[in-house]
Amino acid sequence: MLLLCLSTAVGFSQQNVAAKTRLFATLPDRIDLNSDVFKNVMTLAEGAAIAIPMGDGYTFQGIVLSNEIKYSNLQSVTIRSANLDNSFFSISKITNADNSISYTGRIMNNNALDGYEIKKAEAGNYKLQKFETARILQDCSYN
Repeated sequence: MLLLCLSTAVGFSQQNVAAKTRLFATLPDRIDLNSDVFKNVMTLAEGAAIAIPMGDGYTFQGIVLSNEIKYSNLQSVTIRSANLDNSFFSISKITNADNSISYTGRIMNNNALDGYEIKKAEAGNYKLQKFETARILQDCSYN
């Protein structure tokens, strides 16, 4: 009887974890972007629809969830895309001490194996660099 109770408890404590997929498998590892794309994003109000061209005929479409100026030198915009299983694109604009502007951010989804990170490229432009989410996200499952 004790063995039956223990095996039942173990069975109920395990979670059914959905298999993660690669949301961006068909897109290149690197997507070049002009900084003007980010400048335009920073002007959008909460609730605005946006389409960010990412090359190769692909567009990140979503709704602005927030646009906040957190400090005098930091503004952050969060966009959610229903087309990509509710993935989030978080973009931050940083005003540096010399008054130059830098952008940082990521496209991520907790249920995906891949995502994109904004990186500074040559000539002041930017790129979206694909990464493996296991490198960034901590696995919090308790099995």
